[in-house]
Amino acid sequence: MPRTPTPILDGPAVPGVPWIATWSSERTSTALLGGRRGQGLLYVNESPHDRDRFGALWARKSQRIGQGAAEFAGVHPRRQRRAMEELLCQVCGLPADVSDLGVLWMEPITPGDPHSKLSTHPPVCVPCAVEARARCPRIRRTGAHVLRVANPSPNGVLGMFYYPRLDGTLVAEEPADKAYEDGEVRWVLAHQMVMRLGGVTPVDLDDEYASYLATEPSLRPASLRNAASRRRPRQAPPRT
Repeated sequence: MPRTPTPILDGPAVPGVPWIATWSSERTSTALLGGRRGQGLLYVNESPHDRDRFGALWARKSQRIGQGAAEFAGVHPRRQRRAMEELLCQVCGLPADVSDLGVLWMEPITPGDPHSKLSTHPPVCVPCAVEARARCPRIRRTGAHVLRVANPSPNGVLGMFYYPRLDGTLVAEEPADKAYEDGEVRWVLAHQMVMRLGGVTPVDLDDEYASYLATEPSLRPASLRNAASRRRPRQAPPRT
């Protein structure tokens, strides 16, 4: 009888640490990664949740939120992907804020570069955006674009690009971002989803926060951060 694998759970965010950040106890594994010419990367024991709906293969990383030290510069592949696919706040893991103008996004400003229509940063809720503006060293240093996005859509992935040797072994070449329609995406082990931001409207975060506070608490988005509103962790599809 086949063994039922331990389900992968997405735990709640730890206060003060973005939900998509990695922890020192979380480990990435490529032990079962392989590839076939003409087909691309694969896991020898692949299961449905290893690929997104566009067919890209995703890096496997254990889930141990709150265990060890927070790695603020790291991004957890599964949690980042869920935040993009389900439009969850990257900081608290609850639904991002949505208005008539669209989903709330906060993009750190890169000096010298115009704002891009492509982003690896998931959306945010209003309280977390205000907190990030006050606490994030990068945003405090350079500022951030605060946007409402009417039409966010998955564009591709960012990850490690591999190529196969003649003997079938894989060589990790370099990080690359590939659009889903690019045939080479099959050789990228995805670590982050890239979202295309369509229908963008710049907004003022202070105005957004004032509107949030003026809203009846019972009518505020599910992103209101309190223990009672936290979603349950979602179980990953079982391996077959």
